[in-house]
Amino acid sequence: METRGVLELLLVNAEDLKHAHHHPRRSKRHYVTIECGGKTVSSKITQGRGKKIWWNEKFRFPLSDAECKELAKVTLTIMEIDKFAEGTTRRRTQVYVGEIISEGGEQEFLQVKPAPYNVVLEDGTYKGVLKLGIKFISSVSLAPPTDFVRWSAPARQPSVGYDGLFLNFACPSIPWRRLFFFCCRSSGGQSGNKDL
Repeated sequence: METRGVLELLLVNAEDLKHAHHHPRRSKRHYVTIECGGKTVSSKITQGRGKKIWWNEKFRFPLSDAECKELAKVTLTIMEIDKFAEGTTRRRTQVYVGEIISEGGEQEFLQVKPAPYNVVLEDGTYKGVLKLGIKFISSVSLAPPTDFVRWSAPARQPSVGYDGLFLNFACPSIPWRRLFFFCCRSSGGQSGNKDL
């Protein structure tokens, strides 16, 4: 598939998301859904303890020429899962990427280092930040290559166990059958048959 470019998002962490009524000992799980154009992806679920919630995940969105012209913003929704409460809490961040895509298309590459973006709560107030890095790479082909070299692993040689190495080193001139026979005969000389 020939694409105009790839938008890459680095989801680093979220900070100061707690409400005043949040219980300090209760740890909650968080994940982020990212809506980019018509595509939606989810991050891994992490445990939220302390002031920061870490993801450190990278997401790549291949964009066609039409998507590069139409895409203005990316919406990130932080979902908080609390096993003691009903439902989930949603916090939203919108990042405007239209200028990054257009400027990255002219320069063929543009990277914005991870920066904090405000998080909007369900009631419309701001609380906390979401740290996100953005990269746009222009003129990228994501088609699988038609000519590639197939590598094969060399065949494994049969390995000799520790016992075999030790006995071959210690007793190189004694055949195994004689050594086994010698060990059996020296254990008492009885063959296990008794006269009745």
